[in-house]
Amino acid sequence: MAKVNHMVMGVQSSGKTTFAAALWYLIDSREIETVLRKGLHNGDFQYLETIANNWAAGWQVIRTPTNAFEPIRINLKQPRGPEDIDLNFIDLSGESFERIFATRAVDARVESLFEGMDGLLLFVSAIRKKDDMSILDIGLAMPEAMPPEAEDDGADQTTQTVKPNEDPEFTPGKTPQQVQIVDLLQSIADAPMALRPSRIAVIISAWDKAPPVTPDIWLKDRMPLLYQYLINHELAVPFRIYGVSAQGGSLPKREKPDIPSQRTELLKVKVAGERIKVVGHGAGAHDLTHPIQWLSGLED
Repeated sequence: MAKVNHMVMGVQSSGKTTFAAALWYLIDSREIETVLRKGLHNGDFQYLETIANNWAAGWQVIRTPTNAFEPIRINLKQPRGPEDIDLNFIDLSGESFERIFATRAVDARVESLFEGMDGLLLFVSAIRKKDDMSILDIGLAMPEAMPPEAEDDGADQTTQTVKPNEDPEFTPGKTPQQVQIVDLLQSIADAPMALRPSRIAVIISAWDKAPPVTPDIWLKDRMPLLYQYLINHELAVPFRIYGVSAQGGSLPKREKPDIPSQRTELLKVKVAGERIKVVGHGAGAHDLTHPIQWLSGLED
């Protein structure tokens, strides 16, 4: 059996758990043709079954709690391939990665996962807007933050300078996604860990909320720091960018079913797997296994 170990990484609420739930449902139901299929499985898959059932019923998937360590193993195989693919990826809570960013320390369990990493499935969210603010935007919103030489001497100097009362408390979760991600990628690539994935597949989640552009253009425009990092390391670490809507629209929590959502419309879709949308690199319209196929070096 070919063993491929992929790491899943993303900050809080970046869509990792929903992706895992939809992927398990997709390959288990076999409602839709996918480039990879479900392989042989042994062990306890209660966590996967729970989140997949929530997904199928049209409820928000319960994300991994803080400090939780939920290993997810999904064995996949190529339809015409002689061997199964032992695909392992770990769904850590987003807060776990934010803690690494804030404390500059890596938990021993997390370090062991990076050591066994082949490819990296990297999640970012299309609905978090902090990352599209440029230095110029900050200057327009906070003129006191701009240096004197940046001011236009010929402009009307009627803007009142606002002086903050005190420095805000540092909150890791409010740091732009791209800063956290690039910092972590660079940290694990440097000594003493000195680890790099063989490939990176960037998954832009909540793609149904993104503007009508390609995933590559979205990442370049909204997360230029991350995009430049990927481009600069492309020869050593090839990458691809996919847009993915794993749940198809807004869904309520099971305990709060009356919150406005698109659940009623989504449940009308007769084939539940067709709620899934995948964009990029010739992937099938609903095929979540396509990025994993490429990540594993199995694409024809």
